[in-house]
Amino acid sequence: MPTARGTWARINWHTPNAIFPREFSGIEASMAVQGVPKPLFIQAAHWIDNGLVCRAEEMTLISEKTISTTYTLDKAPEVTGQWWEDLADALAHLARTDTNRIGLAQEDIDRSITGAFSTPVDTTIRSWVVGHGDLHWANLTAPRLFLLDWDSWGLMPQGLDAAKMWASVFRIPRLTEEISARFNQDLSTRDGKLSQLWVCANRVLGARRRGRETDQSEHARWAGERLVAELA
Repeated sequence: MPTARGTWARINWHTPNAIFPREFSGIEASMAVQGVPKPLFIQAAHWIDNGLVCRAEEMTLISEKTISTTYTLDKAPEVTGQWWEDLADALAHLARTDTNRIGLAQEDIDRSITGAFSTPVDTTIRSWVVGHGDLHWANLTAPRLFLLDWDSWGLMPQGLDAAKMWASVFRIPRLTEEISARFNQDLSTRDGKLSQLWVCANRVLGARRRGRETDQSEHARWAGERLVAELA
């Protein structure tokens, strides 16, 4: 939310055993990223409240609205060709960042894919790149582009950011095709397909934990099985 100081504040709270250090320090570490439109870190504070570790972060204010308030889109966003070019340029600058941050580890990929799909697939990632890690439409603004929520950025499989965008528009076939075409160089690779499979696996596992299927998890199961066949 905006503050009286003309800045932006966010508060998180976690039980101590649920803190992932790479996520708790993402906004500070993102100051190493250059050439990408995003909030800038100002300061942070931690404290304990009833056994919870609380963290307040202050950032520069981003007044542009997010494209969506949810992960999944129901209709195509009204973005221009220039917006897509700006996004591609931002991701290219991000990929050139010098960092040892891990956004997604190999063992996380192995665990999710093998847990969701019974057919064995070689899940070894060969191409690791620096990416955002949570690139969906609730973390993107328009008409002017900003990338929000830098908790998960770092080294990850090639194509993971594109895979997240692809997975969140499954209700809009035309946009699915557009994303596949715009990010074909990443998504058509084996690592790009594994990235898509990992995203699908998490949707499948989420539905399994909840004990309830959704149209999102059903699509993820179908798309995941197709990807498994392609990768076998």
